[in-house]
Amino acid sequence: VLLFPLLLTGCMADPYADGIEALENGQYEEAAGQFKEAVKKDENKADSYRGLGIALWETKDYEGAKEALKKALEEGSKKTGTICNLLGSCEFQSGNMEEALKYFEEGQKDAGNSDSLTQSMRFNSICAYEKLGDIETAKSLLKQYTADYPEDEEAVKEAQFLETR
Repeated sequence: VLLFPLLLTGCMADPYADGIEALENGQYEEAAGQFKEAVKKDENKADSYRGLGIALWETKDYEGAKEALKKALEEGSKKTGTICNLLGSCEFQSGNMEEALKYFEEGQKDAGNSDSLTQSMRFNSICAYEKLGDIETAKSLLKQYTADYPEDEEAVKEAQFLETR
C-alpha cells in the first residue's frame, strides 16, 4: 500500500515538463537528459528536440545541439530567429562560417525577433565575415552596426581593431 503512491508518481513523470523546469533553472545537463527521455517517449518531439538543442548549446556541445535543433525542425518546429541564431552559433563554433552566415542572415528576417536577438545576429555575422577573411564586408557591416548600436563597447573595440587591417 505504501509503494502504490510512489509507483503512481513514477508512472506519471513528465520528462518534457521536467526538462523545461531544469532548463529554466540552469540545470542544463539534467534538462538534456529529460528531453532525451521525452524524445524516447515520443512526447512533444519537436519541442523536446528544441529544448535538447538549447540545453546542449548551453553545455557547449555544439555538434549535439546542431543535430537536436535540426531534428526539431524536421519534427515541425518553426524556424525562428532564435533557432537560426543557435544553429548559426553552432556552425560558427565548428568553424563553418559560410553555414553560420546563412543561419544568421535567415534568422534576421524573422519578424518575431526581439531587438537584442537581431542585434546579436548582426554582430555574429560581422564576426563570421571577419573569420572568413572578408574584412571589407566585416568593416562595412560593422560601420552600420555601430551607427545603430553606439553603446555596444565590444563593437567599438572591434571597429578599432578592424581599422588596423
